[in-house]
Amino acid sequence: MRMVYFEDLEVGADYMGPECLVDEKEMLEYNRRNDPWPIHVDEAAALQAPFGGVIASGGFTITLSYRLSHGVYNTPDAQWAFLGGFDWRVKFPAPVRAGDALRYRLTVLSKKSSSKPGRGVATIRSRLTNQRGEVVLEVEAVILMATRPGDL
Repeated sequence: MRMVYFEDLEVGADYMGPECLVDEKEMLEYNRRNDPWPIHVDEAAALQAPFGGVIASGGFTITLSYRLSHGVYNTPDAQWAFLGGFDWRVKFPAPVRAGDALRYRLTVLSKKSSSKPGRGVATIRSRLTNQRGEVVLEVEAVILMATRPGDL
């Protein structure tokens, strides 16, 4: 398996992940357990809300993003030398609904060497889009990655 190190990242590069269908049963189970607001669990109440029906919890949407991100970070062919993430900026521009087909995309916005040896800092933007091309989740995050061994 090939390792993707900090040096391998190119500013402006896009990485496309897989697609998933939002399973209604899984979504409702997550919503009921973790975020039981009426817009997430009660069809009658949700029909009266601005979204016109039950929508996924933000936590569930982030969970799907994590799941799909492994199609970029951690594949049978390549694994990123990821050390951690911090400083998230999260937006939910459109709701996620059962049956939506979501796709993951990561873009490298910037990168710089860390003041500590063996690591670098990159700013990335992750987006989930639905089958209509609408962005349903956007996360801009600063991540820490290992540099190639011997490049200390």
